[in-house]
Amino acid sequence: MINKKTKQIGSNVIIHENCVIDDTCVIGNNVTIGNNVTIYPNVEIEDNVYIWDNCVIGRAPMGVKTIQSKVQEGSHSTKICKNSVIGCSVTIYNNVLIGNDSLIAENVVIRERSVIEGDNIIGTNSFIQKDCFVGKGTRIIQLSSLASGTVIGKNNFISSGFTCVSDKTFGIEGYSDKMVGPKIGNNNLIGPNVTILDNLIIGDNNTIGAKSLITKTIESNGVYYGSPAKYIKERKNDKIS
Repeated sequence: MINKKTKQIGSNVIIHENCVIDDTCVIGNNVTIGNNVTIYPNVEIEDNVYIWDNCVIGRAPMGVKTIQSKVQEGSHSTKICKNSVIGCSVTIYNNVLIGNDSLIAENVVIRERSVIEGDNIIGTNSFIQKDCFVGKGTRIIQLSSLASGTVIGKNNFISSGFTCVSDKTFGIEGYSDKMVGPKIGNNNLIGPNVTILDNLIIGDNNTIGAKSLITKTIESNGVYYGSPAKYIKERKNDKIS
């Protein structure tokens, strides 16, 4: 279902079997698109991108109200920038930016209005809710979940099973109508299976130990561990002191 006369398709593009690509899509040079890929309207794919099998790119979000569902229509664009790899069975909603040199691993879901700034890894079976931002150079390992509105800075390493809670009954002020994910600074090392409650702030250059539960804002340059997490000692110059 591809008509190259009505699409902007560059040179050396390989499109495999059973793909559905909307006429409004723009595809750069040296792009490979695997089998059974669906690309919705207003998607731009830059040069040297590899999209593996069974992906859905640019999907419109579905709003749910009581027992009724409806598709939220719009003309928002989705962009996958140069040298990025999209793994098998990834779903990327519309109005999403995937920056240069990013790897989105298998079975990841990225909701609308989210930005993956570039040089990122998003691990297998991870879920990124709407309105999230992941800064350049940050790695998020498999089975992680970001709540809506989570902001993560640059050059963080976030290990597997990371969870941001988004619930009206949690947060720095207790009960709150604000269901917004945490704000995490730069150069943090976050161990496996860490949970952070919503509406919290994590500073820069922290180390947070495995299975910690973060229930209050954390400043910069510390080592934290426990449930709830407690300050252990200072971290200096990217090394635990």
